[in-house]
Amino acid sequence: MTDPRNLRRRETEVIFELAIIYSFLISLGFPGNLTDFMGESIEKLLEYGAFILEILLLMFSSGESWQDIELIHLNKKYWVMYLYVFSSFAISMLVTFDAKLQIITCVRLVVTMLFVIWLQERYSIRELLEMICIAQAALVLVTLFFMVFFRSQAYSQMEGQNNALIGLFDTKNACATELGFGIVMTVLLLREKRGSKRLEMRWWILLIVQVVLLLMCQATGALITVAFAVLSIFIFPNQRLPLGLIYITANVVFLFSMLALMPYFEDMLVAMGKDATLTGRIPIWRRVIDVMTANRTMTGFGYGMFWRDPTALLKFQTGFSMRKDPFMATLTTGAHNVIMETWLNSGLLGLAAFFFTVIYSFRDMNSLREDQYRLCIGIMIFLTINGLTERCLGGNFDYRVMSCFLVMAVGCNAAGSRKRTLVTVRNTARPQKNQIENAL
Repeated sequence: MTDPRNLRRRETEVIFELAIIYSFLISLGFPGNLTDFMGESIEKLLEYGAFILEILLLMFSSGESWQDIELIHLNKKYWVMYLYVFSSFAISMLVTFDAKLQIITCVRLVVTMLFVIWLQERYSIRELLEMICIAQAALVLVTLFFMVFFRSQAYSQMEGQNNALIGLFDTKNACATELGFGIVMTVLLLREKRGSKRLEMRWWILLIVQVVLLLMCQATGALITVAFAVLSIFIFPNQRLPLGLIYITANVVFLFSMLALMPYFEDMLVAMGKDATLTGRIPIWRRVIDVMTANRTMTGFGYGMFWRDPTALLKFQTGFSMRKDPFMATLTTGAHNVIMETWLNSGLLGLAAFFFTVIYSFRDMNSLREDQYRLCIGIMIFLTINGLTERCLGGNFDYRVMSCFLVMAVGCNAAGSRKRTLVTVRNTARPQKNQIENAL
């Protein structure tokens, strides 16, 4: 006879998993353009629903009874993540134009971090990947539904984009980036299930469908990002690369080389019919530099707030002529580079804190198990390349922020656990040494 306590425990676990899958689904971009038919109020309701569910999961998983419930359980292994997020919160409150909106934004970021730390402590890598892929499968199904019944909204109507797929998103690049992330997660899951007796055809079908949809987006950048991320999972299985250093070096070198060297090749690229501005990104970066060297260089305008701040936005847009470049003069969609985006929101102080957090989180790559390392390298290579030319890590609960916190937490957890093990071994060995000395 089944023990009622075990049955209740399993029922609770199923509820937890469903809530986590729902949270992942919202972070992946659902409901997206469905809000045109559902209304923005429904979108907000779904987002706040995920936020509340995450808080409830943190509270009700902390113990067996009401007396054990706690919202925040801080572990010193993750001190660098706490420092980054809470310092960003504090600095943002000092400079923001809207204190109420800033509190909401930063509290959501804090909950996202705590939730992700809880996830990687409670579940195995394989279990996490399964839940992410279930959420991704649900998003793909909704996208297919959208393509069939709302065809005019599912494909880009912009000139020169040849009806590229945008799905539930506003642009083809946003849709392609999300699909690329889903492909990387599915590949990681299939890699974890390699050798399993059951042939998981559903995940292979999900992978194939995502690849087809990605090709329909006609986004070269996303294809390159996915290719490098997937290859890294299989090419470097035993070589523990310094992921934090690679991430920072690649971002800094790419940005400065594009700003410094691209003008010298402009005539040649124009003659070849190529865009010498990376589709307008270089002028955006130059304008960001002008704005930030003259305004709040060290602190930024508040986490996630620059593009919401009318005064800050005006400082950016006035650098472009409405007659000559109306698109740039009305741009509100981001800096299209992770360094520039972080600088706008958190200043040089926030950028330095973020880089330090990345480096410290991956300070001991040898402490990672193989499955942990594959997850970290797949996500970090994806985020590295994506952040070079796209708006990345500027949100507070989207899939890129969650995945970044996830691999940071995995790195901190592994390094912290290894340190404790070494200390225990040394403390255990020390009395034995004293006994030998006394005997002599």
